[in-house]
Amino acid sequence: MKNIIPAETSKQIKSLNLNTNIPLIISDADEVLFLFLKGFEKFLKSKNLYLDLEKARLTGSIKKISDNTPVPDDSMSKLLPEFFLKETKKLEPVIDAENCLKILSKKAQIIILTNIPFKDKKSRVHALKKYNMNYPVITNSGLKGPVVSEICKGMKAPVFFIDDLGQNLESVKKEYKKAICIHFLQDIRLQKLMMTPNNIKHRLTNWLEVKKLINKEILFYENKK
Repeated sequence: MKNIIPAETSKQIKSLNLNTNIPLIISDADEVLFLFLKGFEKFLKSKNLYLDLEKARLTGSIKKISDNTPVPDDSMSKLLPEFFLKETKKLEPVIDAENCLKILSKKAQIIILTNIPFKDKKSRVHALKKYNMNYPVITNSGLKGPVVSEICKGMKAPVFFIDDLGQNLESVKKEYKKAICIHFLQDIRLQKLMMTPNNIKHRLTNWLEVKKLINKEILFYENKK
């Protein structure tokens, strides 16, 4: 069954004004532009909880500091919405993200595609502006492939997609095969836990590497024109 783009996401896509001849960077936010994990662990600690990172998942990995027992699934489902509501504006940026995007923006269009509750979009926009990353924001729920495919209709220039989650990278590669997908893992612990899908060529750990790769691909595109 074909994935359906949420109505709210579709509405935001229609508001974009892209030039199909200029390279496009579509970047995730959490763990790519913002230190989500660091902020989430701080949030959990305030509730006498911690994140057990033996496995790359949240379900069953949030535990009580007092006795190491996992919190019930229904309790865990309330933690993320509360975190996004209260902490989105406070998240710290990933090192070099701001400066590298500023440099890349001279040759590429930039969109932030983030799976955050629609009601918290203003908080995400506020945080991005705070760190001089004032780029269009598209909020979404579910896999990102259909959304990227819709955004990129008619694109002639290269499209770069950056995310920390393998399932989003696979989804994008399936729905928009021309995308240059980058698996971005800046947290050392996640680097050890998360596998890069076989069909994803690039696995990078910092924004200087990302900038170098994108500039190289853009130069190749410009020389072909």
